Amino acid sequence: MRCLAGGLSGPGASGGGGGDGGRARTDTIYVTSRLGNAVSVINGRTNAVTATVPVGAQSFTVAVDPGTNTIYVPYFGGGTVFVISGRTDTVTAKIPVGAGPRGVAVDPKTHAIYVANGDSNTVSVISGRTRTVTATVPVGDGPVQVAVHPKTHTIYVTNNGSVPFPSRTVSVINGRSNTVTATITVGSDPEGVAASSRTNTAYVANTGDGTVSVLGPCPG
Repeated sequence: MRCLAGGLSGPGASGGGGGDGGRARTDTIYVTSRLGNAVSVINGRTNAVTATVPVGAQSFTVAVDPGTNTIYVPYFGGGTVFVISGRTDTVTAKIPVGAGPRGVAVDPKTHAIYVANGDSNTVSVISGRTRTVTATVPVGDGPVQVAVHPKTHTIYVTNNGSVPFPSRTVSVINGRSNTVTATITVGSDPEGVAASSRTNTAYVANTGDGTVSVLGPCPG
């Protein structure tokens, strides 16, 4: 296990790296369709699709802010993030970000949205209140996915580079200052990432070597 100075604290968990999101209060699930250019809205009680919301092509991931009932979907091909109202299941805004946005995660306490821009090697920080980009944070080569720790407001970004120059790092961002505080070497081609304060660790799925890197607090 690689140590991370400062570690994690408090209950809860947050992860990124999938094409689906859920909102517990409404039992609603949101699923992106990479080729279908749409987000499917599923009723968690009946397991039925209740709406289909058109978005851009190559929309890989989705994140939900449960406090505002708002859904965020990066549009890889268009350099924007679609904002969907969970009440009306309609697109209410499109926010310009960096090139090739893929991963997205929400801090439910601050209502900040973090978007990994794979082609510009940055993370865009969006205010959920103003729906504008408030900061652009340089990270490693080819950022893919994002996870947020809601207690410490720490953001974890997997960087998997590009062919033929793969990366093996995770950028750690302080959500208060929007600066990178650490760059941690992990396995080959890291993609999925999740942070759990319950176990005081963060987990990184490395697709290039079939391993999971576990990041924890430094001893002592």
